[in-house]
Amino acid sequence: MTEPVTEKDGGALPGKPWGGRFAESTDRQVEAFTESISFDRRLFREDIEGSRAHARMLARVGLLSGEELSRILSGLDKVEAEFSSGGVELRTDWEDIHMHVEKRLVFHAGPAGLKIHTARSRNDQVALDLRLFVRRAAGEILREVERLIGETLRAGYRYRELILPAYTHTQQAQPVSGGYYFGAYAERLLRDRKRLFGVLENAALCPLGSGALAGTTLPIDRESVAFELGFSGVTQNGLDTVGDRDFMADFLHALSLLMVHLSGWAEEWVLWSTREFGMVRLPDRLLTGSSMMPQKKNPDILELVRGKTGRVIGDYTSLLVLLKGLPLSYNRDLQEDKEALFDAVDTVAGSLGMMRLAVEGMSFETGRIAEILSKTELLATDIAEDLVRLGVPFREAHAIVGRIVAHAATKNLTLESLPDDDLKLFCDRFPPGYAATLSPARSVTRRSHTGGPAPETVVRRLGAIWQEVFGEAPEWRGGAEGEEGAPRS
Repeated sequence: MTEPVTEKDGGALPGKPWGGRFAESTDRQVEAFTESISFDRRLFREDIEGSRAHARMLARVGLLSGEELSRILSGLDKVEAEFSSGGVELRTDWEDIHMHVEKRLVFHAGPAGLKIHTARSRNDQVALDLRLFVRRAAGEILREVERLIGETLRAGYRYRELILPAYTHTQQAQPVSGGYYFGAYAERLLRDRKRLFGVLENAALCPLGSGALAGTTLPIDRESVAFELGFSGVTQNGLDTVGDRDFMADFLHALSLLMVHLSGWAEEWVLWSTREFGMVRLPDRLLTGSSMMPQKKNPDILELVRGKTGRVIGDYTSLLVLLKGLPLSYNRDLQEDKEALFDAVDTVAGSLGMMRLAVEGMSFETGRIAEILSKTELLATDIAEDLVRLGVPFREAHAIVGRIVAHAATKNLTLESLPDDDLKLFCDRFPPGYAATLSPARSVTRRSHTGGPAPETVVRRLGAIWQEVFGEAPEWRGGAEGEEGAPRS
């Protein structure tokens, strides 16, 4: 005889859902050690969404009556409202989010709620919840990446004519345009965006119906559930499916690389905003101060992005180590996958928001940059390539220019100010007045090939990225003031 449903037990039969096999109650310390509701409560929306689709399918195949389905759907609405308002008491003896949802459903729906777990295991249920969560979270991160790409492209267009020193080994290398600089990060973010689309694709198969590992003898319709939940199809092997977390590893891999890109960028601006470089300024609203030193303005958000990158990489590593020794199929170890996932998602979302604010609010210190450019050896490669045009083999030209650079340093002259007589000391092929033709701006303009830093080349590429990401012509084409290329406000 079925026991009555009561408020005291939360609306479900007393005891564990698996308690029939056991002769004594679970030790309270074991319950505290094995519970996951303290963190997987975050999956309540996914759990309820999956339960709605599962219930509708059970009704379609005749395993639920129309009245039972109505009670279940109404009950799930009430359970969702309870969780959304924080009105559900979380109990370690109910273990996880799945049992909390089911217990509260039975309270609201009565005996009909006891049928919700028909043809379903918590193994395929959590696999479904995680895929739904990853697809939703990846979509949200993707939108944040696109917002950052948009700000990056705007900054690139804004500084398309500015000449900057570019670095290798943190040493000045060659001049580039500001648009080229921002375009480099746009390219990285574009690859991050592509990886996130890959995550969505890799999580596109519905696991529900795999049961504990070998499906069910009941007449279910997996494909209709998959369609309702927005999946492209169903998984093909339950033994693999219930233990599969590849899609999570793909996601954390994508998030880790994204953070690596943000971290390198943050480090660059931490360096460039120092007094020694003085090339980048962030607005006061994005800076913090010192409790002791009144003069300090600290780029803490950039330092935290840099620091949190290690945390996300740690989340990814944690998942891989968790998975590395697991036999088929489901193992309780997999309970430990969620905290790393949730932490990485939250950390990346926050970091993307901070970098977007930084890109939106930053400015280049053009006076300081001009001063740096006036005292550099950035044009040495240009001289070597000009010698190649004059018939000098590149290796010989490289050696000649190296000696010219050393000579200019001893005389405290820039390469652009070397007299013809000095140049003739090293090669008689230099035309008269050659040094005066050198300039960082001309160096950049001459590099107009595909992938080069010339402003017109860069603007075309920035526009192509905008078109790819946003599906329309860039906002600066035919801009707000009616001038071709003027940025819109």
